Amino acid sequence: MRLNISISAITLLATAVSGHTVKCWSSDWSPSLGSLSVAISKLKSGADAVGTDGNSCVTMYCGLNNRVRYCDEGGEARTMPMQNIIDSVHVISNECQVDWQGSTLAGGLVDHSDYWSVDVEWDPKCEGLGA
Repeated sequence: MRLNISISAITLLATAVSGHTVKCWSSDWSPSLGSLSVAISKLKSGADAVGTDGNSCVTMYCGLNNRVRYCDEGGEARTMPMQNIIDSVHVISNECQVDWQGSTLAGGLVDHSDYWSVDVEWDPKCEGLGA
């Protein structure tokens, strides 16, 4: 009983600290799970962090008709660890799955309470394997 209460308290604390909401897109705006796996691999092999001026967005990956964008809505310059962005892409790929014409797709927005977000969506301008 005591273990369950402790685990529940830790889970609630982690949820409160992360403070994010997830908005999932319909299949019209969602890339394939396979393209999300490629995007995550590319993000992992890139820079350790990304900086912004505040109130701006940076496209982190554009390829396979999939765009991953990080937005800083805080109004001040910020450096975001790449792992935080990757974690948000994982949240979208896990929580926003939709089956469409025999394929599994996932797209959406993870909005964080400390004024930053990650947006994953289908984008026909993002061709090839991307960078």
